[in-house]
Amino acid sequence: MYLSEVKIFNYKSFVKSESLEFLPGINIIVGQNNSGKTALLEALALNFIDVPHRSIKTLPTPSSQVNYASTVQVRLKIEKLEFRSIIDNHLLPLLIPKASDENSSHDATTNRFQEWLFEPSPVEVSLLIPSINASISHVDNPLNDINFGCQPKHPNNEGRYLLIIIKRTKDDSFGFYGQSYYDIERHTGVKLFNLFRSRIYRFYAERLNVGLCNFGKESKLQPNASNLAEVLNVLLSRNPARWERFNQLVSVIFPDIKRISIEPKQANQLEIMVWHIDHNTEREDLAFPLSSCGTGIGQVLAILYVVLTSSQEPQTIIIDEPQSFLHPGAAKKLIEIIKEFPAHQYFISTHSPMIITAANPSTIVKLRYIDCETKASVMNSEDVEEQRSLLDEVGVRLSDVFGADNILWVEGPTEEKCFPMILQKVAKIPLRGTQLIAIKNTGDLEGKRAHIIFDIYDKLSGGKSLSPPAIGFVLDSEGKPEKDMEDLAKRSQNPVKFLPRRMYENYLLHAEAIAGVINQYDKFRKEPLTSIEVQEWLDKKKQEGLCLPKGFSGDTLPDEQWFSKVDGANLLKNLFAELCDTRLEFLKTTHSPKLTEWLIEHNPSSLSELSKLLQEIFDSK
Repeated sequence: MYLSEVKIFNYKSFVKSESLEFLPGINIIVGQNNSGKTALLEALALNFIDVPHRSIKTLPTPSSQVNYASTVQVRLKIEKLEFRSIIDNHLLPLLIPKASDENSSHDATTNRFQEWLFEPSPVEVSLLIPSINASISHVDNPLNDINFGCQPKHPNNEGRYLLIIIKRTKDDSFGFYGQSYYDIERHTGVKLFNLFRSRIYRFYAERLNVGLCNFGKESKLQPNASNLAEVLNVLLSRNPARWERFNQLVSVIFPDIKRISIEPKQANQLEIMVWHIDHNTEREDLAFPLSSCGTGIGQVLAILYVVLTSSQEPQTIIIDEPQSFLHPGAAKKLIEIIKEFPAHQYFISTHSPMIITAANPSTIVKLRYIDCETKASVMNSEDVEEQRSLLDEVGVRLSDVFGADNILWVEGPTEEKCFPMILQKVAKIPLRGTQLIAIKNTGDLEGKRAHIIFDIYDKLSGGKSLSPPAIGFVLDSEGKPEKDMEDLAKRSQNPVKFLPRRMYENYLLHAEAIAGVINQYDKFRKEPLTSIEVQEWLDKKKQEGLCLPKGFSGDTLPDEQWFSKVDGANLLKNLFAELCDTRLEFLKTTHSPKLTEWLIEHNPSSLSELSKLLQEIFDSK
């Protein structure tokens, strides 16, 4: 039994949510602060009070009347094998609708029910759930979601339907033993809902103080994990093999923990003890109470207990921001472990790309707060796989893009480091959520694959996407003909800007900056390099035509054209090799940022052309 669909009405930031569809396995919920994650988790846990939405949309004037009722519509899906088990263990006696045919006998109805019970299609139940302060008052299409192939009789004057009460007679057969008018509290759908709600566990993003509780024989963990010591003690007593497995899993997540034990205390209480030494030492005096141990251990013990001991009755497990109470490595191990128990349905809210990647989720729900209300989009497993393929295609990791408000794609890792400095310190533009990310293979943006690659970048920023929208591309001109650059710009739905100079390093050919950076890194130099030496070298190589495209002569090119046409990166590589006697190799991602810092501090006007180009991109977003 799992939650297949949720709609939220008039609750906190939700006015009327889209239909959010979920699957078995791990469902991930992402969104920025104040996007509605907590409200959604409360709705999924079916544990909420009336907190009406308030905005201009719902309350256009101060005198507008507030609708105080918050509701959640849920749809449960149950496979027939599990449903038959539920009938045996939880639901008898059952109420099913009497067929509308006046001549239909009770036996005919029960026979049809029995045929339906072994049909392959799953059971679906839809209920409209009020807050925890109110009782269920409405079942959506009450007798059509579970009608067992029978059409109910028309309601009487009181709007009530006639139902047959049935029970198992022998083996897999059923018989009737009376009839009743439709009663909401006795309806099968409501019974299923109450059963489902009893199997929901929500683990909050906070430290659990659950190390001590009264002795007892209960094996079901309370939703707030307050009886964790009790249920662990019962597990130890009744199922030693599973207890050993529990301890093994704890040690996988926390290698420093060798054992968990339960110790009797005064006043008929039990306390969870944590061993950081081998229990074979028999040094129980060195064990620590759980309350004295690190944040997150209690959470993990409770989660593992539910996951491990509920294999016969699948649970709904809601984990709020596991990265907030676990080290990234421990969080990843926890996700890998719960994937080994696919019978349960998991809802995990997170802002960790590592957790999303490890989870291989069935669905991802992305929440955004727009115009004073939460908007949600759902990516199913196929959408998630497509997103991964798109990221792989352009050589980008989820951690590179996740969490940004928007993206500016740049030529390479050098620009990824340097352009933010220019934006913030020269153009005086705060990034405020904009992430600059290097295109891994800019050659893909040319030739026959260009349309395909630009389409991939557009899809990465689409509606059902973990990647934020792109605001444009800033690329090297690399001597491209004007027509080729125009064609490339037309292929993208976002602005494409080309550097007026051949590449970014062409802006760094400043003698004083180069001398300063070389002196900083060349520690074995006898005398500091001077800017005059650097300038003389540059002038000489300009005359020789070093690193110029074919057909261009350095001795006839004006300085401005030379700065545009020369291969700046290769020129710097040659300069470092000759003036440092090969002691220092020019590395773009190391030395270009240092040259940029020097120019920003001492000669920011040399970067003004580039600063204006970047500003144009930001002004267009």
